[in-house]
Amino acid sequence: MVVLTAIGRFFKKIWDWIKQTAWIQPLLIVGIIFGVIFSIPSIVKAVNAGKKENSTYNIYYHNFKYSLEGAAESKADKFTTRLAEICDPSKNEAAEAEFKKEYPELGNKFFVAFVAKDCEECEKAKEGFSTFQKKFNINDAYLSETDKNDEVKETFQLVTIFTDDENEQTEENVTAFSKYLERHQGFFEDAASVAWELPYFHEGKLEESSLNALADADPDNFLAPTIMLFELKDKAAVSKRDAGVTEVMFGVEGDDKNAKARTLLDCWNHTNDFSDNKQSK
Repeated sequence: MVVLTAIGRFFKKIWDWIKQTAWIQPLLIVGIIFGVIFSIPSIVKAVNAGKKENSTYNIYYHNFKYSLEGAAESKADKFTTRLAEICDPSKNEAAEAEFKKEYPELGNKFFVAFVAKDCEECEKAKEGFSTFQKKFNINDAYLSETDKNDEVKETFQLVTIFTDDENEQTEENVTAFSKYLERHQGFFEDAASVAWELPYFHEGKLEESSLNALADADPDNFLAPTIMLFELKDKAAVSKRDAGVTEVMFGVEGDDKNAKARTLLDCWNHTNDFSDNKQSK
């Protein structure tokens, strides 16, 4: 206590001296002002860096976004309806022909990712997607199985649907994504039923609770990211799977961007943990 009192007296003497010494006060004021001025660029830079870090993966996903604006007539809704038809064996062949007419840019094989703006796992997955996109079929280590066999070159394709876009609300003040899930509940139930049979599930990479959440299509429990690989008939035949959803993931496994990209390559090629020939459980 004595020490604290002594320290307090010391600083009080300094403050009294400053108050009594008129010429030092303007210098202190000027010093403080310049200190603040010179600090502003660093503060702005730090704030902008934080914003950039938080939004980079959103910018990436927005490049592939299918909007929910327009309710049942939205781009995301029409697209999902076509996907559901592809997954229906009774409509499969005709549905694929229609799909190719409407979405020729997607080719015969593509990822669909349900992502969110405030989602740490989505940000991590973005690292894998971005790296995979840059290296796919350019780097020898990232060749698709068909390119290894010198067939038609496959290209990276991705569609994203945002689960938390606040600008897309219904008149009832219910999120557009909630209504979207309600309209397409059967599609998500079918996707989950496929996932239950996948090697990736049997390898212990998919949680039962995650698949239940997918099947329920409950907006309060829907996981972001939810990632699906789709293959049309020709591509699905190569992997000996039914056309439609051929892989499901909830995030992208890997310690860094390259490992994540390799996971996506394995998913694309149905190799390693995604292979029908490797089921340890």
